[in-house]
Amino acid sequence: MIYLDYNATTPVASEVLTAMLPYFTDKFYNPSSSYPEAQEIRVALSKARSDVATLLGTVSESIIWTSGGTESNNWALTRSLWYWGGQRRRILISAIEHPSVMETALALQKDGAEICLIPVNGDGMIRLEELDALLDERTALVSVMLANNEIGTIQPIAEVAQRAHRVGALVHTDASQAIGKIPVNVSSLDVDMLTVAGHKVYAPKGIGALFIRPGLDISPWVWGGGQEHGKRSGTENVPGIIGLGVAAQLANEWLNHGGPSQQTMLRDQLQNDLMSSISHCHVFGHPTMRLPNTLAFAIEGWTGAEVLAACPELRAGTGSACHSLTDEGAPTLRAMGFPADLARGLVRISLGRQTTAAEISRAAYLLVQAIKSRN
Repeated sequence: MIYLDYNATTPVASEVLTAMLPYFTDKFYNPSSSYPEAQEIRVALSKARSDVATLLGTVSESIIWTSGGTESNNWALTRSLWYWGGQRRRILISAIEHPSVMETALALQKDGAEICLIPVNGDGMIRLEELDALLDERTALVSVMLANNEIGTIQPIAEVAQRAHRVGALVHTDASQAIGKIPVNVSSLDVDMLTVAGHKVYAPKGIGALFIRPGLDISPWVWGGGQEHGKRSGTENVPGIIGLGVAAQLANEWLNHGGPSQQTMLRDQLQNDLMSSISHCHVFGHPTMRLPNTLAFAIEGWTGAEVLAACPELRAGTGSACHSLTDEGAPTLRAMGFPADLARGLVRISLGRQTTAAEISRAAYLLVQAIKSRN
């Protein structure tokens, strides 16, 4: 079995698991308690918060723990609307957002929000001129994902922020797929809020974070005992937080030691093998502004499910693990203007840090042989 579905989820890194284990057993204390053993847990949580902040180029106080990307996205959108107290009701999102953004926006629409979709071009890049046309003093929030989970296109978030801030709007980006794959710095991006999902970066499922710009008074998400600076009450998921902190350290090391360039080389090797061997292979996403680990393609005359069924050794996806494919095909490709028959053919290959050149060569061989066997 060759696992090539790291955009769906990553395994928990061995270093992460080792760091977490004591917090299930000997170090089980509640960090809100006052005795020394509990206060040691509190110190450990502070260290993890600092590690995540370092990865994002910010201060510890701006990191709030959540249960993952979906919760962080829900929080950012709903509380952005509250922030304006009814004075601004317009929310702009890209046409290819994750369901946790898209569905939240649609739910807010029922409460009176005006939801506008920013179109994308054939590479999956948002059309900045369309964004400019939608922006005005009614805009409460602009939410555009940093990197698309299906095609890997990286959006010009700093330019989005510059335009949105010009009219006083808040800016949020879902960086779930970007964290740990490319450098992400909240100051350079100039965003007000940013989403982190632990299970995309070799931490466990059920832990994530929301960056909230210092000084931005976003309403609490969960009320109770006052944890997380009063923004998200409830006893902390200590093992998960510890794990995400270690995962952030590992991500920093990988980014600083040539990880992205090595991954790009492997991804491009697979892409070149497919394109040179299969004349009717289409690759999606921006040619250069794309995650180094992501290859999205379709074969004319094949559905994505048929391609993967013909390669039972491979573990890959037919788009987002959070999207259900319809007769219209992958929603991202449809929004990019591709016809339904091609959108139904989407196959998403996503590499991980453990992916080897031998696995990529084997995957290319299996895919090429499967396609040629029917043609």
